Amino acid sequence: MSWFAVRDIIPLIIMNNSEPMRKDAKIYVAGHRGLVGGAIVRNLQANGYDNILTRRHAELELTEQAAVRDFFDQERPEYVILAAAKVGGILANNTYPAEFIRENLVIQNNVIYEVWQAGVERLLFLGSSCIYPRDCRSR
Repeated sequence: MSWFAVRDIIPLIIMNNSEPMRKDAKIYVAGHRGLVGGAIVRNLQANGYDNILTRRHAELELTEQAAVRDFFDQERPEYVILAAAKVGGILANNTYPAEFIRENLVIQNNVIYEVWQAGVERLLFLGSSCIYPRDCRSR
């Protein structure tokens, strides 16, 4: 998300939509405890959005399709911001590359599929990657 600020998220959610997002719309932010997801929640709250759904990992396991389906069936969010992912530092990514990509693909597939099944009005899917130059001198 380096090329734009979190304050720019709300216009991204509502762009190409004739109706602005209602302040009381049900908005599910997956990954609300992470750096980006937390900033999005704070920005939504600061802009008057007061019906934000969040779930901690212990409450909703996004790698379990049935759990994700049950959540969407029960909560029926109108907007979804997917900022959840398995993350780690350089060492973790180098040590467990297959595990990271597998878990993140399962999360995104489960959530995106249930967004479609539930007829969610808008999805904002945030993907990320860490890129470190291999041949760059340190200062």
